[in-house]
Amino acid sequence: MTKSYLLTGGPIWTGDPAQPWAQAVVVRGGDLVHVGTRDGADDFIDAGTEQIDLRGRMCLPGFIDAHNHLASMALSKLGVNLAGVVGRDAVLAAIRDWVAEQPPDAPLRGHAWMPDSFEERSPRREWLDEITGDRPMYLFSADAHDSWFNTAAMRGAGIGPETPDPDPGSQYWVRDPDGTPTGHAVEAAATIPILVAQDLFSVANVRAAQQLTLQPAASWGMTAYFEAGTIVGATSDDSRWVFADLIDQDEAGGLPVRVAGSYWTRTPTDDPQTIAEGLTRWHRELRSEHVQIGTCKLWADGTFMSGGAALLSPCCGHAADDLGTMTFPPEAITAQIEAVQAAGFDMHIHIDGDGSARVVLDAYTAARQAPGSAGRRHVLAHNSMVDPADVDRYAQLGLIANCTPLWGTDYNGQYRDIYTAMLGAERVEERLFPYGDLVRSGATVTYGSDIPGVDIPEIPPLIQIEALLTRQRPGHPDDLPLVARQRIGLHDALRGYTANGAYQLRLDHRTGTLTTGKAADLTVLGADLFRVAPHEIHAVPVVLTMMDGRITHDAR
Repeated sequence: MTKSYLLTGGPIWTGDPAQPWAQAVVVRGGDLVHVGTRDGADDFIDAGTEQIDLRGRMCLPGFIDAHNHLASMALSKLGVNLAGVVGRDAVLAAIRDWVAEQPPDAPLRGHAWMPDSFEERSPRREWLDEITGDRPMYLFSADAHDSWFNTAAMRGAGIGPETPDPDPGSQYWVRDPDGTPTGHAVEAAATIPILVAQDLFSVANVRAAQQLTLQPAASWGMTAYFEAGTIVGATSDDSRWVFADLIDQDEAGGLPVRVAGSYWTRTPTDDPQTIAEGLTRWHRELRSEHVQIGTCKLWADGTFMSGGAALLSPCCGHAADDLGTMTFPPEAITAQIEAVQAAGFDMHIHIDGDGSARVVLDAYTAARQAPGSAGRRHVLAHNSMVDPADVDRYAQLGLIANCTPLWGTDYNGQYRDIYTAMLGAERVEERLFPYGDLVRSGATVTYGSDIPGVDIPEIPPLIQIEALLTRQRPGHPDDLPLVARQRIGLHDALRGYTANGAYQLRLDHRTGTLTTGKAADLTVLGADLFRVAPHEIHAVPVVLTMMDGRITHDAR
């Protein structure tokens, strides 16, 4: 027997432009059967209906994180946390103290170091060797695009002077003049062999990491997310079992969120048609009521922190031809878009620099002339830096801008200084994290927290929404806002985390707004966000979450 619920007694923000606010919501059989007046609700309730008194608290659609890696990348948050630790001596002291506390057989790992933490910028394996001896150790960078490893980890992975780089110039090992890797791996393909050798991607490890992110998702008010690439091996097909596992959880009634997944193209040597065929196969074979796969993920460039973001003009003090790195050449990006859209699917492309943004915008423009382009919901993800001349192209081309709110703050108390030193104050103000400009241009804008680019406690949408409104770190109201003019309003922030997110994930027929006939995906917050000071939004509790009419979180 399905339960029915009446929610009333507080503000109900529907996210539906045709009816932005309601007095009552009735849930029956997993669906919304009434969204409207309190009196009108009486026609849809009976003696068995559970009445939930909002007591002035706010009800709204469940949040949709439209770019994350919740299924596997909590793996990157294990071990010693180096967030905010600056300087080689301080970083090594933190590692030494942590290692000293570990049992002799414990795996040695860590995360959150930043290249700018070191005076030398690129870390070395010998620094770790002095602490770890012959025990392997690796550490993810803050954005998980780079890793740092010791000699034992390098040997365990069979990496040496003669080992060819996975993708020379884009995904590689930094080397000494004699070809010996220094201990610094750039991008995923160079890191994965080390992780595989340390058995990081075992089924037990991945499942344990998932619990750190999937289980609390409902307590964050989340009802859906986009899995923007699952890394558990060298190829996309290595992660097939992860989605099969999620489907098993769903069919057993234990999956607390909807999952829209992706299939990756990893390197320029991947054949676009083969990737499209793999995506087609996954779409057909890996699906359940709340799990679907219909997107191809591609990295167009690296990140600012790794020095790999592709730029239109060089960083301050760099040579005129030092414009960062495109992971894929333009023609390969266009070919992949064309193959995927011809198969009936969408692309989701990582861009960090303004150079990669232009290349991908040009690729999408070219692909519009190819078969299958009509009705596509292609995405540019992160949009960390966009030239003002390119901002209007998103809406003109019908593209989705997926943004990462917390990055648009002085994240870790270091980002402002780092970006200003790299780009200069004028370029920072003109084009860094232009989320407000994208919203005002009329583009469809969505948001995602992007673990491993943030820590697990920073995933909750309310934290990210506060960052959108303030351009300051939540809990740090005295921070100087990072490009204050890029702030957006609450309606736009909520729309990006609900209706627009559902549109991107092709779930808008079922969720994203509180509309009669759609699924009962909703959350109740401990306060009306429209009456809460922006700097207090991150502290508002999530009281109740439903997904498909099933209560997945209850803190009443």
